[in-house]
Amino acid sequence: MVDFCNVEVNQIISLLPNKLLSELAADINVNKYAKKLQAELMFKLLLHSILSYKENSLRTMASAYESTGFALLNAGKKSDHIGYSSISERLSTMNPLYFERLYQKCLQTYKSYLPDKPDSLIRFDSTIVALSGKLLKVGYHLQAGDAAHLRQLKFTIGLSNLPIAVHFFNDQTHNSENVALKEAILALEPENTEKIRVFDRGITARKTYDEFIEKNIPFVSRINIKSKRQTVSDNQVLHPIDTDTLSIYSDSWVYLFSERASARYPLRCIESTRKETNEHLVFITNIKNLPAQDITLLYKRRWDIEVFFKFLKQELNFAHLINRSENGIKIMLYCTLIASILLLVYKEMNHLKGYKIMKQRFVDNLEKCLLKDFVQMCGGDPDLVEINLKSPPS
Repeated sequence: MVDFCNVEVNQIISLLPNKLLSELAADINVNKYAKKLQAELMFKLLLHSILSYKENSLRTMASAYESTGFALLNAGKKSDHIGYSSISERLSTMNPLYFERLYQKCLQTYKSYLPDKPDSLIRFDSTIVALSGKLLKVGYHLQAGDAAHLRQLKFTIGLSNLPIAVHFFNDQTHNSENVALKEAILALEPENTEKIRVFDRGITARKTYDEFIEKNIPFVSRINIKSKRQTVSDNQVLHPIDTDTLSIYSDSWVYLFSERASARYPLRCIESTRKETNEHLVFITNIKNLPAQDITLLYKRRWDIEVFFKFLKQELNFAHLINRSENGIKIMLYCTLIASILLLVYKEMNHLKGYKIMKQRFVDNLEKCLLKDFVQMCGGDPDLVEINLKSPPS
């Protein structure tokens, strides 16, 4: 176990040894037709580029492939010239299952290094990337309006202390969160059964809430204040319960219904007003044994996944698709999430706050580790670096 104090990047990356990468590649047979750009090397190149360059692109990756820094990361092997079109073609044809399995392995490896909080939540939400249909060959069209020429891709993520669940949707059916979020929540691994799912108002289908109750899935969400409901019993809030931001005035069990369908099971409904704006907010849950104010605070923590999506897009360049094939999009998705896992573990183990500063420190620390390797390799003589890279010591 690594000590939770001043943990360096190389200690974290060392938990993904070359042997693991090679064994996984052999198991999936992902390198059958590859010569230069084998899966293990592609993974390292993608990870290096995602972490090191905010504006990552195919040309940036081609340049990084030939750099001394990448050669040091790549076990001291000097990289030959490679064109950006070759990288694009490999992304389009390589089996993304290799990167999906690597992502799953990272979750298993790294989650043991993070403390699991007693009130562990899994926050669910989706983010959408849209491009012109002339550029993007997969995805679904918006049905009408000014954006009808765009194709959309949906990425639905479940975030605990790490992004423990990820789904990629490119068909019209999953345009509805009633379908996408429900599928993502129901697909969770059995060991996460007791964790509370928190999600926004995207799920509106009464039968979905019923299904969660039947499967004993604890959840917290919100509904529209105009949603039709029939009170079953009142938990008697005699005086408004105040939190820092809310005034809670009602806590009851209700049946939700609509013109099309009625719920089979009652839900707990907590009504409140936002102090600052006097906006009415209605929370729903199937959790019985927590005070109303705790339920609202659990929902407030849903905002963490919004911050995480912003981090993926702004700091890890996820909003920019460097390859527009389905294979390439999936590979970039899993590599970006692996990069985020490394960063989140580094953040937690070094007791850092915020994403932007954490990433900068990670990159600075990575460069420092490479500099140490550089000095060791050349023995104080920079001219020896090229020689050692061409013939690395055994």
